[in-house]
Amino acid sequence: MRQVLADMEIAFHEEDDRLSFRLGLKTIEVLVTCWGKPDDIVFILIRLPVRAAPGCRAAAGEFLHRLNFNARRKFWEIDYDDGEIRLSAYTDTLLGPLTDRIFRSMILSLLMTADTVFPYLMGVLTGRMQPQFADDQAEAALAAMWQSHL
Repeated sequence: MRQVLADMEIAFHEEDDRLSFRLGLKTIEVLVTCWGKPDDIVFILIRLPVRAAPGCRAAAGEFLHRLNFNARRKFWEIDYDDGEIRLSAYTDTLLGPLTDRIFRSMILSLLMTADTVFPYLMGVLTGRMQPQFADDQAEAALAAMWQSHL
């Protein structure tokens, strides 16, 4: 993974066998953390720059659960203790090495997903949108985003 990041010219920080770097997107800046074991699984975790306040964690959790319902290898998470919201993905490397093409695809798909969903998440966190409505809007925005990139 270190070599893949170096080949992509991404400056990263290493601590406790985890690699991390920050990326700025259209609407948000995220912290990306990667780790894994050679010939096993690579994990990528994107931490969003907001936390759900205690009073809106249930609504945020419902929204993220709805997003996860039809997800493929992307998983939204909320830490109910501190309100941290994350998007994670993984891929196995048992059948072949992690290449920069695979890694780039994973990162790009996660970043585009986070960037597209962020306004609807903020709608839920601020109480301007109900979780079901926000999910409907986010799913439509995601479908349009993926359609435009195919």
